[in-house]
Amino acid sequence: MATASFLILVAAASLLASFAQADLQYGYYNTTCPGVEELVRTELEAIFADDSTLRAGLLRLHFHDCFVLGCDASLMLNSHNGTAEKHADPNLTVRGYEAIEAIKKVVEKACPLVVSCADIMAMAARDAVNLSAGPYYEVETGRRDGNISKLVEALTNLPPADGNVTVLTQYFAVKNLTMKDMVVLSAAHTIGVTHCSSFSKRLYNFTGAGDQDPSLDPAYGKTLRTKCPTDKMASVVPMDDVTVDKFDQGYYESVYNHRAVLRSDAALLDDSLTGAYVALMNNASSFDIFFADFAVAMINMGRVGVLTGTQGEIRETCGVYVD
Repeated sequence: MATASFLILVAAASLLASFAQADLQYGYYNTTCPGVEELVRTELEAIFADDSTLRAGLLRLHFHDCFVLGCDASLMLNSHNGTAEKHADPNLTVRGYEAIEAIKKVVEKACPLVVSCADIMAMAARDAVNLSAGPYYEVETGRRDGNISKLVEALTNLPPADGNVTVLTQYFAVKNLTMKDMVVLSAAHTIGVTHCSSFSKRLYNFTGAGDQDPSLDPAYGKTLRTKCPTDKMASVVPMDDVTVDKFDQGYYESVYNHRAVLRSDAALLDDSLTGAYVALMNNASSFDIFFADFAVAMINMGRVGVLTGTQGEIRETCGVYVD
């Protein structure tokens, strides 16, 4: 249950957000599809009952969608020729497409051609966080769906898993997101797993001399090598080994103690500002500040590249083909 101080912080952030983005609004579907958010949540609860790992998958799906062309569900689009966003290497391990389609099908029965796939993805990401013991926050809605999806855009726009703070900050700045948004949104890695191949260089050949990344805790590095032998790079490990399935500050504890798996996460300690936030969250006595910060950062990210009004479209099926 959220504390009073957390609710006040989120309410204040929501009020500011409503002024900042006129095209998106809270309760956009109150008249045209009342109860849609409850419908999405109910469907998600059933989906997560069968596969709880999809909570992290849906959060990542929303992130990757927003960081390419914007929060327009273009990541859902398919290509016969393998040239859509979802075919780019960074997206090959993204999961949750079927879950969004299942939710969309239920929503279409209730409100045909009213609710966008992009809005469903934003709601699903929020509920995935909340159903993992994370914060609940209001989602701005009114997005419409894009009909363009290009592999090259994913390669250009998605932040690299081995990027340093300078690089990561630049990727976020292009999307009008701040350094604080970056360090806060990085904590989405508090749930979910990553493939060994995404960080194997840190274990086996960091400088090209067959060495381990010196910023990685040696004992933890040894554990990771056991889980990720060179012939099993398709294996997965948790990105937060403190509380694997719970959305909390365990991520910052992992980073602070040099037990972050991805180089982009470990790099947060290399900068005085992001490192200070990591230390603050590692030593925090409650979740209030982190939860409020995360809610604000998600609202900010949810505005990236949105299509509204008469832009884009509302599709009956999210994963149509673009060629």
